[in-house]
Amino acid sequence: MSLNYRTLWISDVHLGTSAARAADLLEFLTNVHADKIFLVGDIIDLERMQVRPQFPDMHRQLVSQLIHLGNTRSEVVFIPGNHDYPFRDLAGQNLCGIPIQLEAEHTTDCGRRLLVIHGDVLDGRIRKGTNLEKFGAAAYQVLTQLDVIVNQLRSRLGHDYVSIMSQVKRKLSSANEYIRRFEEVAAAYAGERGYDGIVCGHIHRPGLREIDGVLYANDGDWVEHRTALAEDANGRLQVLRWEADGICAGDVATLEAPKIAA
Repeated sequence: MSLNYRTLWISDVHLGTSAARAADLLEFLTNVHADKIFLVGDIIDLERMQVRPQFPDMHRQLVSQLIHLGNTRSEVVFIPGNHDYPFRDLAGQNLCGIPIQLEAEHTTDCGRRLLVIHGDVLDGRIRKGTNLEKFGAAAYQVLTQLDVIVNQLRSRLGHDYVSIMSQVKRKLSSANEYIRRFEEVAAAYAGERGYDGIVCGHIHRPGLREIDGVLYANDGDWVEHRTALAEDANGRLQVLRWEADGICAGDVATLEAPKIAA
């Protein structure tokens, strides 16, 4: 049975890498319908493809499905991230019927205004030189490849997917501190610009909470967590997680309509 939502946010798929969970996302999209879909950056990892070019058939199928959705039953908007940043040069244009924007404004059904960005623009506002940064891209790639190898073996043995990367990151105090700081900076950035909330990706950690009166929402990723953010017909936001046996709803945030002055 298909689930219907008003809006769906998806980011950090990293197609073009072996870590992308393209088959899972493709199956997710066959079970979820949304009137509007925001692709919030890092859909295709052009950066990684420069080092190791690959684009399996399943990745091509997923791209085709997104284009099909954008030209038939859903409005699809693409906001490039730091791994597919060359597409930012095409901002204001349509690619295969899908508009490309640097950022977007979304108004929920209850009238709340949300800023939609990938999130890498916030990196410069966060203190540099953390242990997480020193951990480095090389270590990230090693853990990503380990994730792939371990889960291929688990799949053959009939076991469910498990993210080694997310487990390691959750045990690193520096990683948790960086994510907490990112969330605070993101909420403050949206508040400074007069928005009621922000939806982003970038850090591969789904989240949904209020910070100083501003809603912070992160749709997660399709490398470690297999999550998306959804808005239902009443303007309620929730994190959706794709599990082996179907869709599991996580954190929920109910937004109230803005008060009208007497």
